[in-house]
Amino acid sequence: MLRKPQNPIFIDSNIFFYSIIRDRKYGNASAKIITHIYERKITATITSIILLEVANALRKYRVQSIEMKIKSIVSLPIKIFDVNTVTIREAIKLSEQYKISPYDATHAVICIRNGINTVISADKEFDKIKELERIDPLDFEHVFV
Repeated sequence: MLRKPQNPIFIDSNIFFYSIIRDRKYGNASAKIITHIYERKITATITSIILLEVANALRKYRVQSIEMKIKSIVSLPIKIFDVNTVTIREAIKLSEQYKISPYDATHAVICIRNGINTVISADKEFDKIKELERIDPLDFEHVFV
């Protein structure tokens, strides 16, 4: 049984990416999540690395006006955590512990440090991190009934 996640919530890069490219599977659900952020129905957080991840994914898909799309993410009522070398070193340890990407581990370190226990992501790697609960974007509407 799904429940409404505790605020604040970490939003993974794939939510922004799928919304922008209008992904067949996740596009609509991701757009609804972003609408909830815009309407302040959820308190959203990201790391500064999320912006780079989105920009890189859009570049690979040859999407135009990437800078404008990143500015639109930054304009949302969203808390952006900066990443430093201490965080990166912790993330590398976590990455090795859970056998996940260093990027996801960086996000996890920031979440754990800041008491954020919910991540909205299509990436199942977050399921490996015992300190975090992942909500799939397709389940989001069921959580926020």
